[in-house]
Amino acid sequence: MWFCEKVAQCRGIEAPKTRGKADAAYDAVVQLLYSYGLVPGQQLSDAELSAKLNIGRTPVREALIRLAAEGKVISIPHKGYFTRPLTDRAIANSYAVAREILAFALARAEPQARYQTAPSEALSSAGPARRAEAIFTEIGQRASNCEMCKIIDKFCFCTHPLRVEITASEHSHSFGRSLATLQDAMTQLGKATSVVQSALMSHLDFERRALTHVVQVMNGRSLNAYLYSEQFMSVQR
Repeated sequence: MWFCEKVAQCRGIEAPKTRGKADAAYDAVVQLLYSYGLVPGQQLSDAELSAKLNIGRTPVREALIRLAAEGKVISIPHKGYFTRPLTDRAIANSYAVAREILAFALARAEPQARYQTAPSEALSSAGPARRAEAIFTEIGQRASNCEMCKIIDKFCFCTHPLRVEITASEHSHSFGRSLATLQDAMTQLGKATSVVQSALMSHLDFERRALTHVVQVMNGRSLNAYLYSEQFMSVQR
């Protein structure tokens, strides 16, 4: 279900030259979810997503099915699709796997053209988060291993709401400094692996430490939204 844009150079096969409507719908849904400000455990309405994207509900449903197959969202029979819930154990496991995969990817990275710093996005809380994820993705792609890219892609997608929350919290300045250090180190990718790895692991450790408070805030927000909706429904009855 997951398609790597660099599959040709990774596996020596010809990649599809064009992408169909289903792929376009998938890309649109993913981009919307990245910017949607969703909280953990929130239901994803295909009707609402369809209206926001001006895309038919069928391709939106197909996109959600694909996201569920990739492990990026949760599918619950007879209830629908939901953003992934947050628990300390799940987060710890996610970061532990990411550390191992990214470290292994660094060891496989080949010297290539000079690393280009990810372009600045719109001045929003999501900008720094996406720049960090662009670095993680770049490291995975340099290893030319589709399975590594797949794992890193899922890690970036599933932890994106956390990263956005960090950059909008009191940890914002520290996140920026850590990210700047990592971006500077990335100029040594393929040359001085230890420099990049040190900066990368320091940044991942920073994110992991900041998450304890962030998760409490996000889960609290999710609970309040749920209680409000239940109260609203009871009034309507």
